[in-house]
Amino acid sequence: MPVGISRLTEEIPSPDKKYFLDANVWIFALGNPSSNSNGQEYIDFLDNLLANEMEIYSHTILISEVFNALMRITFKDFVRIKEYQAGKSLHLDFKKDFRQTEEYLQAFKRFQSDIEAYLPFIRIIDKEYEYEMSYLIKNLPPTSDFNDYLYYEMAVDLGLVIVTDDKDFNYDGIEILTENRALLNN
Repeated sequence: MPVGISRLTEEIPSPDKKYFLDANVWIFALGNPSSNSNGQEYIDFLDNLLANEMEIYSHTILISEVFNALMRITFKDFVRIKEYQAGKSLHLDFKKDFRQTEEYLQAFKRFQSDIEAYLPFIRIIDKEYEYEMSYLIKNLPPTSDFNDYLYYEMAVDLGLVIVTDDKDFNYDGIEILTENRALLNN
């Protein structure tokens, strides 16, 4: 398997590779990619994997990360609308003020439905990958996100190819596919 950082748009998906899509890729696919991002390239890659009926490797921690991020994005939109309607700044709490709303319930159901649609193509690797928490804690680089480091270790141990737009996902010894300019320039 090649190692290093490569352009996603130059990748021809191979059934011999195990693609692990980082949370930001799923957020692009399940949410709305911002207009100043490379979100569409990641969505196109995901569509290509699906069209070729290729497995997409994932972990429940990643699904949780995506769910939480999408709900927080929806909450920010909710706050903006409420502040506009009130004509002033509001200090709303995610759990107390948002979780009981129709907007939250709609976003929640949309997430469930979207993930359910992708499940036939997702291979959840929780049971395939056992890790020692003490090893992860001991070896976690001080500048690393914990989840990113876990995904890196999974990539090393299981031969995963990481697809990410995260400029901080810069680890040696694994294959990383990206369109993030900062990551490509490292």
